[in-house]
Amino acid sequence: MVAWQYPAYRNLTLRLMEPIGAPEEHSGSPIHAQTAPRGSAARVVLENVTVRAAGHTILENIDLTIEPGRHIAIVGPSGAGKSSLVGLLLGWHRAAQGRVLIDGLELDAARLETLRPEIAWVDSAVQLWNRSLLENLTYGTEPGATLPIDDVIDAAQLRGVLEKLPDGVKTSLGEGGALVSGGEGQRVRLARALIRPGARLVILDEPFRGLSREQRRELLSRARRLWSDATLICITHDVAETRSFERVLVIDHGRLVEDGAPADLAADSESRYRALLDADRAIREGFWSDPSWRRIRLEDGVVNEEKTDCEGATWAVL
Repeated sequence: MVAWQYPAYRNLTLRLMEPIGAPEEHSGSPIHAQTAPRGSAARVVLENVTVRAAGHTILENIDLTIEPGRHIAIVGPSGAGKSSLVGLLLGWHRAAQGRVLIDGLELDAARLETLRPEIAWVDSAVQLWNRSLLENLTYGTEPGATLPIDDVIDAAQLRGVLEKLPDGVKTSLGEGGALVSGGEGQRVRLARALIRPGARLVILDEPFRGLSREQRRELLSRARRLWSDATLICITHDVAETRSFERVLVIDHGRLVEDGAPADLAADSESRYRALLDADRAIREGFWSDPSWRRIRLEDGVVNEEKTDCEGATWAVL
C-alpha cells in the first residue's frame, strides 16, 4: 500500500516544498509595496550588480536598463550567466553588490512578493505535476482569473496533444509530465504562462526545447504578439532568431559584453554577436549539411530516416 501511494505522496511533497527553492527575506513589518498600475509593463534596472554564489562570482558589474514594453534577447555561450541574470528577477539570487530596481523600487522581499504574480515564466525547469492537464495549466492562478482554456490551447499549439489524451483536459500527465514528450511539455509550460492575464514581465529561458526550428520560430513569434504590451526577456541559443528583436544582449563569463541593435552588432565584424551568428550559420549550412550524416526524424511515434543516393535524390526508410 505504501509503495502504491508513493507517487502521490512524492507529488504532494514537491508541491509543498516548491517555494523553499527561492531565498526569502523577512522585514518583520507588514508588506506595503508600491506597484505600477496592473497591466502596465515593468521597467527593469540593474545598477552595477554583482552576484556571488558558493564563493564564485557568477555575474559582475552588470549595468542594464529595460524600458517598459521592450522585447530584448539574451545570447551567449552555455554557462555564461544568462539564466543567473533573469534569476535576479525571479528571486533566485540576491545582488552582493549594486541594486535591482523594478518600476523604480528596489526588489526586496515585499516587492518580489507583489511582482511574482505579474511574471510569466517559461523554462524547462518549470514543474509539470502528476495531475490533469487542466490543473497543470491553471496551477498558481487565482480561481476565475484565467483566459479561456481553448484559446490558450490553440495559442500554444496543444490541440493535437489534447486530441491524443484519453480523457482530454482531465487526463493526468504523469510524474514530471511523463505522458507528454519533451516538446509537448514545453508547450504545456507555455500555455500555463499564457493563461494568466495581465503579465507585466515575461521571462522566456530556452522556452521551446525539444521542438523543431520551424516550431520554435513560430511559437516565439506568436508569444511576442500575445505579450506585445509586456516587457519581455528571451534567452535563446537560436541566435539567428534574435535578429527580429529590437535589442540584444551578449553575456560572456558573467559580464555584459555587448548591448545594442542586432543589425548594428551583426555589421561589426569584430563583435561577439557577429561571431555567434557566424558559428550558428556554419553549423546549419556546413556541419549538418554533410551527406555522411544520417538524418532520423521522429514524427507521431514513427521513425523516418532520410537517405541520399549517389545522384543526390532523397528517400526515406520507415
